[in-house]
Amino acid sequence: MSIVPDQHQRSNRRQVADGILWLVAALVATYAGLVLPLPYKVIAPVLALAAIVAAIRLFRLASKGEHTMLVWLAGTAGLLGALFYGGIASAQIILWEPTSQYEQCTAQALTDSAQAQCEAEYSASLWD
Repeated sequence: MSIVPDQHQRSNRRQVADGILWLVAALVATYAGLVLPLPYKVIAPVLALAAIVAAIRLFRLASKGEHTMLVWLAGTAGLLGALFYGGIASAQIILWEPTSQYEQCTAQALTDSAQAQCEAEYSASLWD
């Protein structure tokens, strides 16, 4: 009795569905890492890289089968989201000192005017 290898492989549709699930999970994790305070924010670019890999894997899986345009759209949206979130997190890490000061300021701001003052100081420190 021989076992056909195709019986043990999951279908292409199932692999694409799992790929979309992994891409969404990586994007949600990237966003969660993006909103963390600075020492922990360094995880966001790593998670964004994982989302980029998941998007590329999704493109490769989608090219092997006949899939709707929605699969390609999901992969493209996921890739753009990962690049966007990863870029923001990377910029905040590169600008560590102003971002750290801003996060400390907003943690202590109790009013809307204090929050606005923190944002004004952060903007001014980015352009100096």
